[in-house]
Amino acid sequence: MAKVITSQILVAYAQCPYKAFLLMCGEPSRELHEHEQIVEQQKSHVKTKYIDVLKKDNPNVQLYQQNNLEHGIDYLINAQLSIGTLLATCCFLKKVNDKSSLGNFSYEPNIFIGSYQINETAKLELFFIGYVLAQIQGCLPNVGHIITVDGKSHRIRFKNIEKNLIPILEPLQRWVTSLSSEPPPIILNKHCPICQFKMLCRAKALQDNHLSLLNGITPKAIRRYEKKGIFTVKQLSYLFKPHKRKKGKRNKFDNTHKLELQALAIRTGKIYLQYLPELCRQSTELFLDIEGVPDQDLYYLIGLLVCQPDTIKLYSFWANTAEEERQIWQQMLAVINQYSNAPIYHYGSYESRAISKLAKRYKTSSDTIIQRLVNVNSYIHGNIYFPVYSNSLKEIGSFIGATWTSPVASGLQSLVWQHYWQETSDTQYKDCLLTYNAEDCHALKLLVDELSKIKTSADTLSEVEFSEEHQKQKNQIVTEISSQFETMLNFAHMDYDKKKINFRQDTNQSIHEEVKKKRGVKKGYEGQRRINPKATKIIEVPAAVNCPICNNISLKITTRLATRLIINLVLTKNGVKKTIIKYLGNKGYCPQCCKFYNPPVISKYGHSQLYGHGFKAWLIYHRVAMRLPYESISEMMQEQFGEKILAGSIVTFIKDFAQYYSETEKFIIQSLLKSPSIHVDETTINIKGFNWYGWVFTNEEYVVFKLSETREATIVHELLLGYTGILISDFYAGYDSVQCRQQKCWVHLIRDLNDDLRETPFDTEYEMFVLEVKNLIIPIMEAIQKYGLKKRVLEKFKKEVDKFYQLFITDKWYRSDLVIKYQKRFKRYRDSLFTFLEEDKILWHNNVAERAIRHLAIQRDISTPFHESSTRNYLLLLSIQQTCRFQGKSFFKFLFSEETDIKKFKAVKH
Repeated sequence: MAKVITSQILVAYAQCPYKAFLLMCGEPSRELHEHEQIVEQQKSHVKTKYIDVLKKDNPNVQLYQQNNLEHGIDYLINAQLSIGTLLATCCFLKKVNDKSSLGNFSYEPNIFIGSYQINETAKLELFFIGYVLAQIQGCLPNVGHIITVDGKSHRIRFKNIEKNLIPILEPLQRWVTSLSSEPPPIILNKHCPICQFKMLCRAKALQDNHLSLLNGITPKAIRRYEKKGIFTVKQLSYLFKPHKRKKGKRNKFDNTHKLELQALAIRTGKIYLQYLPELCRQSTELFLDIEGVPDQDLYYLIGLLVCQPDTIKLYSFWANTAEEERQIWQQMLAVINQYSNAPIYHYGSYESRAISKLAKRYKTSSDTIIQRLVNVNSYIHGNIYFPVYSNSLKEIGSFIGATWTSPVASGLQSLVWQHYWQETSDTQYKDCLLTYNAEDCHALKLLVDELSKIKTSADTLSEVEFSEEHQKQKNQIVTEISSQFETMLNFAHMDYDKKKINFRQDTNQSIHEEVKKKRGVKKGYEGQRRINPKATKIIEVPAAVNCPICNNISLKITTRLATRLIINLVLTKNGVKKTIIKYLGNKGYCPQCCKFYNPPVISKYGHSQLYGHGFKAWLIYHRVAMRLPYESISEMMQEQFGEKILAGSIVTFIKDFAQYYSETEKFIIQSLLKSPSIHVDETTINIKGFNWYGWVFTNEEYVVFKLSETREATIVHELLLGYTGILISDFYAGYDSVQCRQQKCWVHLIRDLNDDLRETPFDTEYEMFVLEVKNLIIPIMEAIQKYGLKKRVLEKFKKEVDKFYQLFITDKWYRSDLVIKYQKRFKRYRDSLFTFLEEDKILWHNNVAERAIRHLAIQRDISTPFHESSTRNYLLLLSIQQTCRFQGKSFFKFLFSEETDIKKFKAVKH
């Protein structure tokens, strides 16, 4: 029997490729799930009723036949549209006045569905019918119609339907033409509960211990694991490795669900904890479970279990009709309001969404109730791993001892019971629903009790294990042994005799603490006692003339002397020279404010300042430009100039210079914002154990660095507010929202393409895609190399870009995940990838920003964790250093010059 692609098979492929394969290969039919049978019955009922009315109102209604189609019959019912290997079943075709190969008319397809809401499956079925019909009548219908179970007809536009159909039709066509097609892998998914082949597939998956048994795992994740040779849940469990939480994680709890840990829990049969559940139990608690019909947006049963120290009472609020929904909502509110401080436990997001909808529907305030809701699932997801395949209440509940009267009890089955109750009013179905709802409430309470038990007794429960860093916290012996080993390593210290080591952990104070520190010295720095050196030069300076406070009041010169000793470094032709100058001058006295004033030359130095500008400049240059650690700078200063400087002093000098050059930074920013293009990049900086971000902005002449606590692009928006030039950056999404024209970095794109090409040598489709990208960009690069970044030369390539998008990007379907990934990137950045073709001297890469930020990255790797305040000061000075570098100016000489206007300072002559 020849294979054909039917509507059923096409829709099945969208749900599960293996299901489509079984249907195409003639797998013996299995009974549909009761819910699917109900949907089909409702579809048949509305179809019969609608067609009867159609025949009554329109005499020109006939069964579909090829000649009837050509004769232009108004309505053709039960159409079997066949062309080649495609066979589409359409409930009826309606004639419209649009030209086609049939004549001055064409047909639009109409289908029925057994639900109130239109889903993607129904649209796909309609698109397939339209696709086949288009090949028969020579044109694609403008619209089709889907008639829901309430008899309403919904108009669906046919636009870009190939985008939805071709990815499905191509593999199905290969199955049709192949003599012996290999079946696709069995991958369990969310469609399985209503599939007629679910028992067959699950048995096979359990036999193979397939990865898709894990609820929530995606086909993409399965392929990624298979590339590593991981095909079973057991194999996956061995990938889990306990490790410490990374520094830089600001959020205390990382609740990402770890599939490897879930697999480990299944293999060992134990409960694994990432973090202890932080449930706060109270004497009175409420447990909520709501049943509804999502297709009708209806809620018919609210179960509320009220638990107090002495009593447990179950409330079941039942609505026989949609009109009674308001009543059960108000009844629930009345009971909940009796226990105003009690938490309301629920499982999943269904209940919270239901409360929000009902509150809006009946104009009731729900803020206080929503604040009391406690989603128990949020305490489990990513934190607690039970040895089950999914985190559904049924699976976890069954593991901890909860039971359900009906062996098929589930949310899906409740829809079946509710339908039968509505159709027959048989109380057995209502009883099933009430029992199921009550058992869900009790299972939820049992789960909350289990979480409380785990919280209080996790260290003693044999079935509970800690993961990651908690495993180490659990074993105090390991901690003690590790501590003593660390102490043994300290034997290697060269000052062991001074600071002896005590192996006893219970000693209140170790011997090395007996070394006394100088009182008043900042903790963490060694005390320093210095004797002022002898001055090599004494300079007498004139006294102040006028009082700085009383304006023009003349000062009276007194015999009191003011002195200041300044140690400085002076830049000479032959190098750097140390000077020790003592400034000496008479103090002036103001008879009006009765104060003494130092000479101006002495007043410009701080009250206790000992070091001059050149001295500080030498230290800062070695820190900022040479990237030396503080200890190395101190050692060099002592070796070369005989001055002992502490690390804390260098930090203070950096702060002083940051204030001194603050206007220089403002000038750099102003100059940047006037430029036609700005390059931007970012990198991480370790601030006291947390990842902060350093940002660089440059235009190849001026450079400025900024610091932010997170990677959010707020600082970019603030700095570039009102900027009208072009922003050149990588593909970090934070830059996309900046309100200016942009150019994305082709170097990043080519690097990513190349890396993926090496890692996937057997992906021929991706290889061909990369080849087409190369064919597009290489001629452009050759033109740039020959003629430079000139608009009149490069804009000629815009036609080639449009052709590339038309042939390989827009509305093109690919099988390779990698090609799809880059196709999306090319679509998203269509305008910003080729801005350099439209303007003069706009770079196609972001190497300028990377060149500027590389200095910071190296300093980051050399230095110990930074502090926020000192890092901001350091980045300001680094902005000036990199600006000098880009302009060919000596940063060393700029610092010694005491100039703040970087534009006035001349570049080095070569």
